[in-house]
Amino acid sequence: MKIDRIDHITIFVRDLAKAIGLFSDVMGIEFSQSWDNKNFDIKQTVGPLPSCINLCAPLTPGGNAERLLEQKGEGVSMISFKVPDLDAAITEMKAKGIRQIGGEQIGDARTATFHPKDTFGVMIELIEYREQHPLVTAFGE
Repeated sequence: MKIDRIDHITIFVRDLAKAIGLFSDVMGIEFSQSWDNKNFDIKQTVGPLPSCINLCAPLTPGGNAERLLEQKGEGVSMISFKVPDLDAAITEMKAKGIRQIGGEQIGDARTATFHPKDTFGVMIELIEYREQHPLVTAFGE
């Protein structure tokens, strides 16, 4: 499969403000304003696009994201790879027995996510877009 680059890395944290502080103070990363993503029950922010750090924390106390965080702990939860042809990449992943568990359309971008049990505990996302990064389009970066 052809991969253009790592698009972003998602790190799941308990305290978004503390995580922003650490990555800002230690690494000088400037994060966008955070926003709620109710589809995934998270509050999130991103560093400079593309090839950025995406920090996520549970949105709802006792909700699905908080339960997942308690079960899995903090850390890297997903690596997103930009691909030139999402359909071909999905076909190749499935041919290798890697289960697709989701996907979405964000503006002109399309994503596919794959089960972390098939990819050594880290969810893999493949993303295809032609022009500007979808988070720039969606959140005015």
